[in-house]
Amino acid sequence: MQKVIKRTVLAERQAARRLKRRTEKNTRDNNRSAREQRNYVRGDETDHLKQARLNRREDYELGPLAPRRDVGDWTDKWGTINSMRARGQELHPRDREKIWEPWGGKFLNIVVGDRVVIIEGRDKGKIGVIKDVSRERAEVTVGGLNLIDVTIPEYMIGPDEQDKRPIRTMEKPVSVKSIRLVVPLTDADSGVTRDVIVKKVIAAGMWFDKHAGTATWSRIIPGLDIKIPWPKKESVEDKDEPNDTLRIDVETKTFVPTLLTPPMPGTVIDELRNKFSVFRTRHDPEYIAAKEEEDRLKEEKKRTSKQMRTPLKEANRLERKAKKALGKGKLTEEMLEKIGKLVAEKRQLALEAAGVSKEGAVSEEPVTATA
Repeated sequence: MQKVIKRTVLAERQAARRLKRRTEKNTRDNNRSAREQRNYVRGDETDHLKQARLNRREDYELGPLAPRRDVGDWTDKWGTINSMRARGQELHPRDREKIWEPWGGKFLNIVVGDRVVIIEGRDKGKIGVIKDVSRERAEVTVGGLNLIDVTIPEYMIGPDEQDKRPIRTMEKPVSVKSIRLVVPLTDADSGVTRDVIVKKVIAAGMWFDKHAGTATWSRIIPGLDIKIPWPKKESVEDKDEPNDTLRIDVETKTFVPTLLTPPMPGTVIDELRNKFSVFRTRHDPEYIAAKEEEDRLKEEKKRTSKQMRTPLKEANRLERKAKKALGKGKLTEEMLEKIGKLVAEKRQLALEAAGVSKEGAVSEEPVTATA
């Protein structure tokens, strides 16, 4: 039985090592893909910038004879950007946490439906509603703001898609560093309600639901202790479709177990988990009894082999008996004298090697130690 347990432990360790290698490989592949995307976007931006500089210099030198650039191949693409540049790149977790820190870090205090104002770019000072929040890129999409024209490749337009336009206008995500939360607050003295720009929001009243695995909290403006309400979510009305299974059919009781028949046969465990898997830790009583009997026979065989008298064991036994008959040896005076001389010689050699002429005296000459 111990062999079966060791085999299961060995299989679990091998599976853990394979999982670790697969996880590391996926991490390397994701990092390589992100790096390639960053290089592509950076190269595309550089090419556009260089071309714009050449066009500006050509327009300046040619003046009225400068060519039109919104014709030919660029009839529809003039003033557009690549779809890869329509959104930012995924950030490193360290940089991502630093950017999200003013907004609550792990527990974000900005969600879809909040009103924000853009403080940078061409739409500076405009207020909009958040349509999407990207944690990986630390960006938010504001509805109707920061619009750009994007070129859609043909391979990205599906045959069943109704919109076949190669040029589309969409909202370009904005970094969370370029937005501020807008909250309507009422002045206690005048009673006038106006929009106030909030720079920082903190979380308070954290409550964790262990059963659902969720967390709820309130967001408060630090220093003022003003609670900011969460945006209201639109209620989704569920409609029954022809292919849906009705709840009444699901809750209908169609099987009633009796006292003589269990609700589920014991062989179900073999279907849920392979009976002959190396990871199996639950075995049948017959299998366990057979393995224990096998271990008992092996131990009995070992004891039998130890009790057998072979010629080599007999020779060793006679030799031990002869040594025991001789008894313990005694040191004679001659032996003790030789041992004392040998100890004295060794002590003198050790003192000379340490630079000491006599025991208790230290030599004035420096001693050089060599390794």
